[in-house]
Amino acid sequence: MSTASVIRPLAPSEQMFAFGEVFVGYSVRVSGRLDLSALSTAFDAVVRAYPILGARLEATGTGGHVLVAASGAEPEISVVDGDPEQLLAGAKFDQSVAVGALCVVRDDDTASVTLVIHHSVADAYHSFAILGDLWSFYRAAAEGRPLEVEVHPYPEPVEALLAARGVEKFPIPAAPAPASQPAVTPTPSAPSAPDDIAPGYPMPQTTRCRLSAEATARLVDLAHREQVTMHGLVSAAILLMEAEIRALPLTELMYLYSVDLRTRVSPPIGLTDGTDVLGFANYMPGADAGATLIGLAHGVCDTLQAAVASGFVQQTPLQIPDVAAAGPPRIPGIVIATNWGRVPQLPAQRDVRIDDFRSIFIAKPDRTGRRPAANTCIISTYDDRLSIEIHHQPQTAAQEQRRIELLTTTLHTAIGIDSPQ
Repeated sequence: MSTASVIRPLAPSEQMFAFGEVFVGYSVRVSGRLDLSALSTAFDAVVRAYPILGARLEATGTGGHVLVAASGAEPEISVVDGDPEQLLAGAKFDQSVAVGALCVVRDDDTASVTLVIHHSVADAYHSFAILGDLWSFYRAAAEGRPLEVEVHPYPEPVEALLAARGVEKFPIPAAPAPASQPAVTPTPSAPSAPDDIAPGYPMPQTTRCRLSAEATARLVDLAHREQVTMHGLVSAAILLMEAEIRALPLTELMYLYSVDLRTRVSPPIGLTDGTDVLGFANYMPGADAGATLIGLAHGVCDTLQAAVASGFVQQTPLQIPDVAAAGPPRIPGIVIATNWGRVPQLPAQRDVRIDDFRSIFIAKPDRTGRRPAANTCIISTYDDRLSIEIHHQPQTAAQEQRRIELLTTTLHTAIGIDSPQ
C-alpha cells in the first residue's frame, strides 16, 4: 500500500459498510432521448466536483480499511441494452478499484440511470446532493452550456463532526444496532451471481409499494390531523404488517431505523460535509400503545422526540464499536427501516423526462455476524408519491410480495381507499 496516496483510515461508522462491500444505488427512470455524450460529460464533472467518488478502499491487513486517493483511473459508466428494471445489469463493482459508478440500462426510449456510491463514503442525504448536481450538469451539457464545477473537499466521518460540536458518548454499555446497514435474510443456499453482476454479490431484487399522488396527499393530511409525522405513520404500518407476517405480538418487535443528524446538532452539518452523518433510534411497542396505526405512530414519534431531546440519538454513532462487538440484538422480531424522506426534485430536462426514482442495495454476504438477519425497508417520497421498497434475494420474493400487499392495504385503509384484491 502506498502511504502517499492514503487520505485517511475509515472511522467505525464508515468501516462497517466496508466489511460487506456495500454499494447503494440512486436510480432514475427516464423516457425520451438520453444523450450519452452529455451524460458522460456530466459524470466527469461530478467526479471532479466530488473527488471522493474517484477514491477507493484498500484493506490494511489488520482488519480495517483506508481511503485511498484516485490514481488516474476514473469511475466507470456502464451502458447496456436491456430491461431498465434491472438497474445494475452489466455493471461491475469493486471497492478496491472505485467507490462510485454510473449504470445505464436502455430499452428504446426508456432507460434507468443509476448513480452508485459506496456506503462508506456517502449516505443518502449526501448522495442526493451529488445526484442533483449530476442532472444539473447533464442539462447544461445537453444544451451546450459551460459547466460550473465547484470542488468539494473530502467529507469527514461523523465521529469527527460530532467531536467538533462537543457531542460525547453516553456511559451506557451499548446502543441499538445500526439500522441503515442493508441486511439480507439468510437463505439455505444463495445462488451465485450471474455474469452481469459483480462476482460475490447476490442478485438484488426489489419488491415495492408505491402510492399514488392522491393517496400520498391523503396520508400527509392524516398525519397532520393526528399530529404525527409521515415517518411515524409509515413505521406504524410496517410494524402492523410485520406482526402479522411473523405471527408475533407487537410487543415482541424492535423497530430500528437511522436518523439524519445534520440538523440535530449545532452548528448544523452540510449535506456533503460528512460521509454517514447518521444516528440510530429504536422503538419497542408497549402494551399501552395498542394495535392501531395511530397509536403506534404516536409511539414512534414520541420515542424519537424524547431520544433527540436527551441527546441520546446524536451520540449513537459513537457507540458503533461497542455494538459491533456485542453483535445483533438477540430479539426475535427485529424490524429495520431507512427513511430517506422527500427526495429533492431533480432538474427538468429538455429532451428527457424523469419519470420515477428508485433505490438499490448490493452487499456481499455478511461473514462477521454484525448484521441483523432482517430485510431493510427503504422509505422515500419522490414527485409527491410515497414509495416503500424491500430489497431481498429472489428466494424470498413470494413472502416479500405478501409484505407489500399487507402494507399497501394498511395504508389505503387508513385513508379510505380500497386496495385491489
